[in-house]
Amino acid sequence: MVAVGTAAAVATVLLLSGTTAAGCAYLLVSTGAAAGAWYGDRTRPQNRRTRRPWLPIALTGNALGDLAWQLQVWLTGSAPGVSVADLGWLASYVALAAACLTARFDGRPRPGARTYALLDGAAALAVALLLVHHSSVTETLTDHGVPTLARLAWIGYPVLDAVVVGLIAWRVMLNGRVRAVSALVLSGALCWLGADLGWLLLASPDTVSGWLDVAWLAGILLFALIPWVPPSSPGGAGAAVTRPGHGPWRVAITIAPFTAPALVEVLAWQRHAHVNPVPGLLVWTVLLAISTVRTRLLVRDSARAWAAVRTEARRSEALALNSSDAVVVVDPAGRLVADSRSMAELLGQPGAAGDSLPAMLATIGVDPAEVLAALARARAQPGTATELELRGGQAGSGTVWLGGRAVDLLDDPDVGGIVVSVYDITPRKLAEAELAHQAFYDALTGLANRSLFLEQTEQALRRAGRTGTPPVVLCLDLDGFKDVNDSLGHLAGDELLRTVACRLRGAVRAADTVARLGGDEFAVLVDDPRGGLPEATELAQRLLDVIGAPIDLGGHRVSVAASIGVVAAEASATPLSLFRDADIAMYRAKTAGRAQWVVFDPEMRAAALERIELERQLTGALEAGQLRLVYQPVVDLATERVVGFEALLRWHHPVLGPIGPDRFVPVAEDSGLIVPIGRWVLAEATRTAARWQRAHPRDTPLSMAVNVSARQLAGGTLLGHVTEALSASGIPPSSLVLEVTETALVTDRSAVAARLAELRALGTRLALDDFGTGYSSLSWLRQFDVDVLKIDRSFVSLLDGSPDDAAIVHGLVQLGRTLRLEVVAEGVETAAQRDRLRAERCDLAQGYLFAQPLEEPDAELLLADSDAAAPRAPA
Repeated sequence: MVAVGTAAAVATVLLLSGTTAAGCAYLLVSTGAAAGAWYGDRTRPQNRRTRRPWLPIALTGNALGDLAWQLQVWLTGSAPGVSVADLGWLASYVALAAACLTARFDGRPRPGARTYALLDGAAALAVALLLVHHSSVTETLTDHGVPTLARLAWIGYPVLDAVVVGLIAWRVMLNGRVRAVSALVLSGALCWLGADLGWLLLASPDTVSGWLDVAWLAGILLFALIPWVPPSSPGGAGAAVTRPGHGPWRVAITIAPFTAPALVEVLAWQRHAHVNPVPGLLVWTVLLAISTVRTRLLVRDSARAWAAVRTEARRSEALALNSSDAVVVVDPAGRLVADSRSMAELLGQPGAAGDSLPAMLATIGVDPAEVLAALARARAQPGTATELELRGGQAGSGTVWLGGRAVDLLDDPDVGGIVVSVYDITPRKLAEAELAHQAFYDALTGLANRSLFLEQTEQALRRAGRTGTPPVVLCLDLDGFKDVNDSLGHLAGDELLRTVACRLRGAVRAADTVARLGGDEFAVLVDDPRGGLPEATELAQRLLDVIGAPIDLGGHRVSVAASIGVVAAEASATPLSLFRDADIAMYRAKTAGRAQWVVFDPEMRAAALERIELERQLTGALEAGQLRLVYQPVVDLATERVVGFEALLRWHHPVLGPIGPDRFVPVAEDSGLIVPIGRWVLAEATRTAARWQRAHPRDTPLSMAVNVSARQLAGGTLLGHVTEALSASGIPPSSLVLEVTETALVTDRSAVAARLAELRALGTRLALDDFGTGYSSLSWLRQFDVDVLKIDRSFVSLLDGSPDDAAIVHGLVQLGRTLRLEVVAEGVETAAQRDRLRAERCDLAQGYLFAQPLEEPDAELLLADSDAAAPRAPA
């Protein structure tokens, strides 16, 4: 829209020259250009090239001059001579000169360019002044019919235009090339120069004043566009690099000014006019001096440039020879364009090993086809770096890796080939291989680790989708490894793990994967088992056999076992779900007695989820008051008088209801919750015992038995908890009986023995619970110093059977009496069992025949009744 209005205004000036409409249109364009320049300068600060807005100031001064001149024309009816309008126009030239001197034109000044710019600008100024002089300047100056100031003004404006042209020529030379901004300023100044010369030279300028006005407006509009032009880039990658003043067009500028005097002479000859030769000779002299100086500078710069090239060449060669990179230039077929000493140094050869890059690299085992393929990739992307990674190697020297880049510069006249730089990356590749091995393999055993095992399982599941044979996963956990590690040391434990890993590898197929998951836990992936699950169970038994074979560790012969979980993949199985199910089955094998394998059943998953839920609920059960103690009396078989109680833990959940100890106690032990719960049990049981002992004093105080778990024995807080409970309750230590199961003694025999000795030193009594159910019960009696022997209910039930079965109980009772241990029979439910135990002279008993576990008030009532009853002699 602005462009259409401007064009209409310019057309009005041209077609209606001399009219008021033309004057208004001229003023509209002149003031509008000034306003547009100001707006562009303010709204596009990124386009500014000077600290001060010189161009908007110049156009404003010009617009004020135009306005003053036009007002005088309208008021007086004639064109004024020298007037206040000239002040505005002169101010515009001053602002233009300031812009040319201080502006940051697009481009980057080159070293030495300022001298060349001054020379070329001086030549342009000299030519411009010569042209102005050979106009009708003389006639104008000697025309006494025109006022002196008017004559000076008419001559001064072309001179000022020539000065602006010279300044622009200087800036163009200084910045190395003609860009949009410099072209606009130069074009605008030439428009003004043409219009001012036309006004000066033409005999009747009024006849063409419309065209002169258009020229002045064209200059104004060109200047107004400058604030709207964005800065251009200093030069792209493909921009030619030239020394200052050495471009072909700059050399032409050196010669072109000499044509100006000749052109003046030719034009004068055509007009049959006499020309004063002095100005021409002066300009010739100036131009000759400028040309001489420029030529000397050119010779000097050329010598410096060649010296710089030679220095850079020597420097590049030295860097190449002393760098880890070897650089060669080859043609598309791989032939060397020039010899490469750096490549020979990299290859460790005295000279070039051939006339082509593939042949040179073939000497270290690199496949020539790979080299040619890399060159082809580089040719497909001219000018773009293509990464190289070449593998070589020879027998006895190991693998060699070369890395590098190839860039196709065939179109570059200075290169004319494909630049290939290579360097040795063998150490890096070896380090990467080592890191990759560490990321996917166990450092101790060399087996696959968990990450690689899961990845191999994922691949096996994908293959199963095609073959229809699901993979099988076996999860193994060593039984007895901790004993070996604690007794013989970590080095022996590591050797044990390496031996087990070697045996596992030898027991499976080459296609199967054996992994160490961490600690003493291993896993086996049976990929594509043709025999299905039966084949996997046979493998599980074979693994148990090879693991159970004795192992010699530095002269110590040890044996370990394993618990193995076996699971076959279902249709919807994932690596994590397979591993989870195998782990659940392994846990079931461990809780079932160890040294065996168990095949996963979906019901196990439900049981595992139940365990997780129980653990979650059990976490806050103690604080919520959901746990309580019940008490089962222990009676003297001779008198059936209550002599003590066993504290038993119960859990009543507000939503799940009563939860049996057989369900939540193992969960508490595995999770570690048994430690705080056990502390509470000790405190609660001893507090109750203290109250009963005070209420029912006896010569031998009532005893209170509390079960102690393996987790409590293994930890370091049990001794403190017992001491705390005894101190808080005040009961005699001998009245506290700590019951330990045989399974609790298996964990760490030496540590358990030390812990039991500390507890016994407090004065407490120790009971071996469930005696006879373990595989080495007699060894426990020899190794651990206990006070009470509790016969398991499974043996007591034999008293109702054959005499041979009853003989087992007889042997157990006699063993306890021989070792001077107090014997307690558990699970007495019938009078016949009671009578047989009396006959065997068993000391104490507990069971439903006497009373089931009782709440605290009921137990106290039973205790009161027991005290009231007179002692009876056995029948």
